[in-house]
Amino acid sequence: MFFNKVIDWFFSKDRYSHWYILLFDSIIVMVAGVLAYTINNGIWTLVNNWGRLLLSTLSYLPAFIVGFVLLRTHRGIIRHSTFEDLIISALSLVLGAAIVMGTRVFLGVDAALLPLRFRDLVLMVLVSMFFMCGWRIIIKLFYEMHVKNKRMNVYGYSNKTLLDMEMNDLLPRTPIEVDMQRIKANIEGRSIVVTGAAGSIGSELAMLLASCNPGHLLLIDQAETPMHDVRMRMQREFPGVNCTTIVANVCRYKRMEVLFKKYNPQILFHAAAYKHVPMMEDNPVEGILNNLDSTRKLADLAIKYDVEKFIMISSDKAVNPTNVMGCSKRLCEIYCHSLAKSGHCKCQFITTRFGNVLGSNGSVIPIFREQIRKGGPVRVTHPDIIRFFMLIPEACRLVLEAATIGKSGEILVFDMGNPVRIVDLAKRMIELSGRNDIAIEFTGLRPGEKLYEEVLNNEEEVLPTSNSMIKIAKVREYDYAQVYRQINDLIDTARTYDEIETVRKMKQIVPEYKSNISVYTKLDN
Repeated sequence: MFFNKVIDWFFSKDRYSHWYILLFDSIIVMVAGVLAYTINNGIWTLVNNWGRLLLSTLSYLPAFIVGFVLLRTHRGIIRHSTFEDLIISALSLVLGAAIVMGTRVFLGVDAALLPLRFRDLVLMVLVSMFFMCGWRIIIKLFYEMHVKNKRMNVYGYSNKTLLDMEMNDLLPRTPIEVDMQRIKANIEGRSIVVTGAAGSIGSELAMLLASCNPGHLLLIDQAETPMHDVRMRMQREFPGVNCTTIVANVCRYKRMEVLFKKYNPQILFHAAAYKHVPMMEDNPVEGILNNLDSTRKLADLAIKYDVEKFIMISSDKAVNPTNVMGCSKRLCEIYCHSLAKSGHCKCQFITTRFGNVLGSNGSVIPIFREQIRKGGPVRVTHPDIIRFFMLIPEACRLVLEAATIGKSGEILVFDMGNPVRIVDLAKRMIELSGRNDIAIEFTGLRPGEKLYEEVLNNEEEVLPTSNSMIKIAKVREYDYAQVYRQINDLIDTARTYDEIETVRKMKQIVPEYKSNISVYTKLDN
């Protein structure tokens, strides 16, 4: 029992800090230096020069630490080490040795230290490589043979129990850190609104905001049953928070205005939107009337009722959009950005842009899970399709950080890490199930889909922020007066329910919108 607890602690990505890896690798370099000197010079020479040798290896150690930090050898998840990780570890040692040689040649440090011969340094690097790569391989093998097997056949568990197990295995990486104290200072005592509060992002945002002790938390969504679930969870987990849950359609201007008058919101998180690409490809009018019209109305109300900050949740699908949903999000970005740059308002409009979140409603994780439970096949659209993924809590923490550090008119892009091949995700989930009879079936790209997503278009560049995970996109600026006319005209067209004309006007406002595998491709000619 105790052994199992130790193993679980050791392989926990929340506790297994990368600083431990850096410390352990540093110890290996120290030991390797002593071993290399002993092998080349003999035990008695070691005994006679022990103190000076220890001082020399300690003096050389910072050079190797620089190599580790520059090549980020300590940032990975050891149990998932790859051959590429081993090569990078070896290169970091070579870089460290090169720095040591540079200091010896140009700074003359040998005068104060025990001078290690070149062959001592070479052997030191080789021994360090052996042990650094060796312990990574041993940890990986131990995990594969003794830990991972305990998690097989996990699909007998409930969906809620499964979520943490799946996320830990499917998207392994070091935890994203944000300044929660600064975030709490920004939220505490304020009147906050979250739209789309029953959705995956909105509900998690609501819980994080509740933990920051807001003065009042107003949660809005038109989905009654999920909203009831959020309400019950809020009462159970945050009984002391002044929270109001409203079932309402955010597109209804008068209803929203009543709420703005009553609750005087100071910060608004706009997460309400239709998000499923194939559905919006079939229903472009509803995509505009829901996504764009709600954003326009809420933005206008935010100005009218002196909201301090308006944070819009966008998507990587807004970049060079190939579908109605992505273009509708880009239009929302354009409206908020142009409004912020118009100089007509005090409200700060901040847009956050990120990719898919693992485990969200309707995402690949619950879909694949259900297909595996039914015996397969697991259906993937294309063998080469890739997507950027982030965990729901990660995305929401970064949204709160963006709301704290962002300035009006900025589009803040999240660092999504490396893209993930969907077929690899499917294979890993099948492996987790413990079954070897589940087939993968390729069904072809759906209307509006593309093989890869982007978080920036070709003409955009980024600027840094105080958080390395958040960048500022330098985007094209639009004239608000022109945007206002075009957006109103588009929404008026959508209200006629003329789908072709609606999409045509979308393409006129967003010329980079080029349909893919869609009936609207003909409008691009």
